[in-house]
Amino acid sequence: MRVLPIALLSCCLVLGSLSVASAQDAPAPAAAPRIQTAFDRPFALGVYASGWLGAYAAIGGGARARWEPFDLLGIEVFGEGHAVEWPGAIRHDHQIGFNLYVPITLVPEVRLRPLFGFCAVFSMIESNEAHAPRADDVLFGAHAGLGIEWSLGTWASVFFDVQATAWMGHDRTAHGWTANLGGDYVPYGTVQGLLGVMVHLGD
Repeated sequence: MRVLPIALLSCCLVLGSLSVASAQDAPAPAAAPRIQTAFDRPFALGVYASGWLGAYAAIGGGARARWEPFDLLGIEVFGEGHAVEWPGAIRHDHQIGFNLYVPITLVPEVRLRPLFGFCAVFSMIESNEAHAPRADDVLFGAHAGLGIEWSLGTWASVFFDVQATAWMGHDRTAHGWTANLGGDYVPYGTVQGLLGVMVHLGD
């Protein structure tokens, strides 16, 4: 009578051992492949439309080049041109500068970009009156803002940035559009929006 329980116990032990061995030999389930986006590429070139409000209003566009040497740091250089609203004269500003930014991934295809940078503006004013002198100046500024960017496949993205800029330049408004520059630097403030597209390069 004791043989039957011992045989049943032996069978259970053998079947359990076989189940454990099968589980160990079975291949692990494959992990879901990581989504490839344009943000995987370290270089990018882009163009954008731009406008700002504040001390004065302007509309224009620009181009930028980008490099992301590290996961948490990106560098941009840019150049812009804007037509400025200026009574009694034609004013156009040409801006160059750079940004440092931190890419923060929300989902694989969308990220935020807090940014900070410096810029210089070559600002030119020409009177509508014939033979009147010009009033050109160079302004210097610092800006900070936030951008959001969407990856479109693995080669392109669309971005929208908003930034506030503090400028320093000579006063050219004391006498209307006057061609005479003030002797002291005075502060200006603007809020700028940018909407554009980037083409991403590299491996």
